[in-house]
Amino acid sequence: MKNLGLLVLIGLLSGCVSNKSIQTVQFGDNDKSCEVIRAELDQLGADFEEVKDDSGLTGKNVGLALLFWPGIIVNEVRSNKNEDSVDSRITYLSNMYIGKCTGQAASSDSQTLKQKLVELKSMLDEGLLTDEEYKVAKNKALETI
Repeated sequence: MKNLGLLVLIGLLSGCVSNKSIQTVQFGDNDKSCEVIRAELDQLGADFEEVKDDSGLTGKNVGLALLFWPGIIVNEVRSNKNEDSVDSRITYLSNMYIGKCTGQAASSDSQTLKQKLVELKSMLDEGLLTDEEYKVAKNKALETI
């Protein structure tokens, strides 16, 4: 009986989607060269496809359906968070690449403001800023309009 319990536990743990979420803004981003940004964007493209494959009708979800159906919900939520985090990082680095490596400036001040607000919100969501710091920084950014 202990072996059956152990097998079920191993099955549940191996059937869960791993946490592959990444921070949108990372330390040292501003110091990265164009080549390094491009290489990271290429890797993130592969990572996005990998985390996207964890969603939907997968072997993990089928296994969970047989053993512990609420685990499917957990898998889907985790998979969506992973996808969103990789997508946010791709967007952030793409904007950085365009601004730094193609010589194109932002098309308007509002786009620059939008990027700043997205960056601040990301930092709040990742716990890098407190609610109060976020409010102060957001108000300061909005005052520039």
